[in-house]
Amino acid sequence: MGQYVKNTISAIIEDIDSKKIFLPAIQRKYVWTESQITRLMDSIMKGYPFGTFLFWKVKKTVIATKQYSMYEFIKDFHERDCYRNPKAGQFNITNTDETILSALDGQQRLTSLYIALKGTIAHKLPKKHWNNDDAFPKKELYFNLLSEKKNDEEDISYIFKFLTAEEAAETSVDTLWYKVKEILQYPDLKAINRLILLNDWTANGVITDNIVKLFEQIKCEELINYFEIETESIDDVLDIFVRVNSGGTVLSKTDLLFSTIVSYWDNGREEIDALLATINKIGDHYSFSNDFIMRTCLYVMDMPISLKVDTFGKDNVNKIKTNWKAIKASIKDTIELLNELGFTAENIVADNAIVPIIYYRYKHGVDAFTNETRDKDIVHNVRLEIRKFLIIAQIKHIFGQSTSATLTTIRKELEKHTDKFKLCYLQNLKFVGDSNLKYTEDDIKEWFECYEKNAFTFMLLSLLYPHLKYGQKGFHQDHMHPYSGFEKKDVLMSLSLPNGEVMDENKLNLWLHQRNTLANLQLLEGRENESKNDEPLIDWLKAEANKDNVKYLPKGIDYSLVNFDEFLEKRKELMLEKLKEILL
Repeated sequence: MGQYVKNTISAIIEDIDSKKIFLPAIQRKYVWTESQITRLMDSIMKGYPFGTFLFWKVKKTVIATKQYSMYEFIKDFHERDCYRNPKAGQFNITNTDETILSALDGQQRLTSLYIALKGTIAHKLPKKHWNNDDAFPKKELYFNLLSEKKNDEEDISYIFKFLTAEEAAETSVDTLWYKVKEILQYPDLKAINRLILLNDWTANGVITDNIVKLFEQIKCEELINYFEIETESIDDVLDIFVRVNSGGTVLSKTDLLFSTIVSYWDNGREEIDALLATINKIGDHYSFSNDFIMRTCLYVMDMPISLKVDTFGKDNVNKIKTNWKAIKASIKDTIELLNELGFTAENIVADNAIVPIIYYRYKHGVDAFTNETRDKDIVHNVRLEIRKFLIIAQIKHIFGQSTSATLTTIRKELEKHTDKFKLCYLQNLKFVGDSNLKYTEDDIKEWFECYEKNAFTFMLLSLLYPHLKYGQKGFHQDHMHPYSGFEKKDVLMSLSLPNGEVMDENKLNLWLHQRNTLANLQLLEGRENESKNDEPLIDWLKAEANKDNVKYLPKGIDYSLVNFDEFLEKRKELMLEKLKEILL
């Protein structure tokens, strides 16, 4: 049972602002960019249709009695401090028939209009530190009243932009910025005409046309078309929500799974959002998502991890809810371990490789990564085995396809072992496409040639530099012979190589490849790497502190660039022996 309704943008925005329209717990986060908002405003000014909306009309008494979670719209979006929808408080019920509307479809557009007409937005500036408050300038939406379409090839006719007050004050012959939210204060066109006269805009037809058009589109035209459905059942609402949002690419399967969970778990969204905020701030910042959390919950609870909304019922949600404290601790402890081992958002290729480690931590408790006897060798070995698994699993791409099947196979094997984590327990497993976790000496040798400075070379270097304090300092992959040293082709071509060998195009291209490979890379703390910069290796090693601290440095050879072949071969031998000792 339902009906179609039409309304003005301003009326809908006022209803949101006066707490008459909310969002259900099943809605996802707000994700639109400033560009998407300004394009929406351009479409509105052009009179283009921008979609219908779907609202759930429900009595406040039903919400209160059945304890359904409702959320307010974000008004002042801040990428770091206010990116979650605030939870609605308890409803003041003065009339048992009093209703609210809850948006099932159109959240992103409605939130964008609310921010544009009532609020502010603050995204992080590039090259600014995340913890710097000045990195997030607060901006409001402005409309350039001098904007007009010059020709039919232009994509945007009406120029809207989010600006700080200082930016908006800067005018030119082509700009006259008007704060969009101020249009709401004018009750009718007479008031708009007075505004035009007050600002002496009558002589400029572009300005007057734009301000009148803005007023009409926001306050007069019934551009909002929505359908109201009435039901008291959250199951009916969820079914409608899934049908509406699964027709295109609006939601992923895990988004829908998340929607199901939070509809049955009153504080589920807050708990998951808080956990994500915590783990993503560990170390140098991670980028884990709801997808990662939901798959992990299923995995540690020994549930099937094929993501099917219709089979994920209330009982399974309650199981996650009941065990949430232990799940949350297992996830947090594992991410802290990742940070200590040097795994960051930049060098984690497959998030799913982390899930079995969280499972191991969950099953073995708080001492999973340590040892009750405080035997440092055992602690080290457990962490080494975990590091080895994470590196080999990603290098061998075992999570490239059929992730659910791969994770399930690993889980079944881990269930058989009650002692500490060991990679060898998993090396006889076979995954989709006959992939596995085995490797040989030939495989290790191949890694020196096939990978050019990337996440995989960092992982392998972390095996070779195990005692670095990764969790305290940021370490960079540094070229021992600097990258820039290979840039001047004419200089390289003129080199007199040892043993009378001639530098030709083939040799040059080989060097350009080898400069980025494992044998020419080391790990240096960020500031030390910056100070080294483009300094030739032979000069950098003249400082005894540098020479003494370098690992896998061949002895008794010439460190100048002309001897690059010998340096590379002998350093490879040293590194290869160590990797064989660790891995074989």
